[in-house]
Amino acid sequence: MRVGNKNYGLIKVFIVLLVLSGYISLAFADEITDHETTGLQWSQGVSKKLSRGETISYNGYTVKVVAFPDAVESDRYRDGSPSEPVDAFVGLNISQNDTFIGTAALGLEESYFTPDNELKVTAKGLPARTAPEWLLESYNPWAQIELSPRGKPSLEATIDTDKNEYSSADDTEIISYITLTNRGSADALNVDLNIDTPLQAKTGLLKYHYPKIKNGESVTETITFTLPVSAKDMVYSIAANASANDVKELPYSIKSLKNISVAIDPEWSMSLRKTTLEKIYLTDSALVSLTLKNNGKLDIKNISIVDSVPRGFRLVSNVSLRWVTDIPAGGEWSYRYLMAPEVPNARGAVLPVATAEFKIKKELYGIRSNQPKIIVHGPIVSLEKRTSVPEIKPGDTVAVTVNAKNTGSTPTRVFIKDQIPEGVGLISGTTSFEEFLEAGKEVSFSYTIKIDSEGTVSLPPATAQYYKLGNKGGKISTESQGVQIVIKRPEEVSQAVATPQPTQPQPVETPEPAPTALPDNPARSNPANVPGAPGSPLEQPVNVDTLLSLILGCSGTQNSNPESETCRYLGQGSSS
Repeated sequence: MRVGNKNYGLIKVFIVLLVLSGYISLAFADEITDHETTGLQWSQGVSKKLSRGETISYNGYTVKVVAFPDAVESDRYRDGSPSEPVDAFVGLNISQNDTFIGTAALGLEESYFTPDNELKVTAKGLPARTAPEWLLESYNPWAQIELSPRGKPSLEATIDTDKNEYSSADDTEIISYITLTNRGSADALNVDLNIDTPLQAKTGLLKYHYPKIKNGESVTETITFTLPVSAKDMVYSIAANASANDVKELPYSIKSLKNISVAIDPEWSMSLRKTTLEKIYLTDSALVSLTLKNNGKLDIKNISIVDSVPRGFRLVSNVSLRWVTDIPAGGEWSYRYLMAPEVPNARGAVLPVATAEFKIKKELYGIRSNQPKIIVHGPIVSLEKRTSVPEIKPGDTVAVTVNAKNTGSTPTRVFIKDQIPEGVGLISGTTSFEEFLEAGKEVSFSYTIKIDSEGTVSLPPATAQYYKLGNKGGKISTESQGVQIVIKRPEEVSQAVATPQPTQPQPVETPEPAPTALPDNPARSNPANVPGAPGSPLEQPVNVDTLLSLILGCSGTQNSNPESETCRYLGQGSSS
């Protein structure tokens, strides 16, 4: 590492202090260059800009910034520049699982390797030699520290064959393709591939050796096996076992297995296969292909084939998807038809099985096809309409909000229109809206209406049209739910507010009424002589029958009528 004369003494002091503190490991770039010949490779880790005292951690390792070059005086003739360029470096302490393992003083783009060679610490950035961060008046050095873990190989083995099912009547060999891929972040060394199978190899080998498979690299071997002779149907396996080492001679291994079936000289053999596109857009149509093969030795007649389209699709042409055909030995039948999606399905729609039924020697047999899956990309817009309150008084205003959400997988332009019924006036806002709505997004608009009628007012659903795909394709219509608003008369609203909600009666203890002195002038205090009002003899709580007697004149001196039927009834009620 290059250092200036002025800073070199500082670095020496830094080294001495670290050694005297009990630290035993100090690495400079000159000592690190030996690692370039070891073949170590590094994967992506973490990076952080640090000041003195700050740390960065990764996979149990912690790096702390402990030192920078000392601050220097500024150039008297050049503002903001050091009087002498600074040889920038950063001093680091490195720990693993809270145990100190070493120190390093790194210049720009210099690296330190941990003793186990599992982590590389690099100074990716430092202030320039003439930066103001080194000045006494603006001293603020920093370092961009990057931690990179050691790269490791990761093998993946795949086995493919030209068929999954073989027939001794038609096939004589099995062609297999074994592929090894290194998906890791370092080269795989001394790779051995062994093929384990009871099948007899016709071409190719069962053992391979590769000195190196680089990260991201693949190798493929083609091996042809002889179809075995057997007296019954059999299932055979092909296993690929791979092993390798990394640069530290640590072992890695992987295993893959594939089974194949062999039918021995079948009297009849039929296969029905169904294929279609993996994905389409809502504006497209999907081509479905049916292929029925007669792999046996017998001619088969009057084969009944039935197919159907999945939910959410419709046939483009007017066909019944029912066929009857004859297929000679070794022959095949095929048919293609179009189906169009009616709704998107980002998760994929599974096509129903197609079936084929036929008779052989008066015995009825049936086979089923596979079930491919097709993804349909497109928009799905849903509307929601709501009001700010469910009940109002005549003449009040209410806010109406319409929300549109695209739950599909593609954007679309949506046109929303709402209607106002008779007797309802628009106060502010607009009842129509247009927007380009992306997948997973939602928009809303509001307007205010005034209602003068009474009873219940029904607001009709909001409607919308949107394109099947962006700004093209046919349009799809949708609507929200309707909304009802209850219009209450003012007295109903007042009564609803004033009337308390019924509660369960609670037993209470009624206290004895305390004596109350009458005012000097009861008429002035209670001129109407209203029972229970302040200043009346009934200011204290009274019995209901007593109160009615006073009102009807059944007691007291004014307008009393003790002989009336009502008064006698009240008297009986009181006595009871």
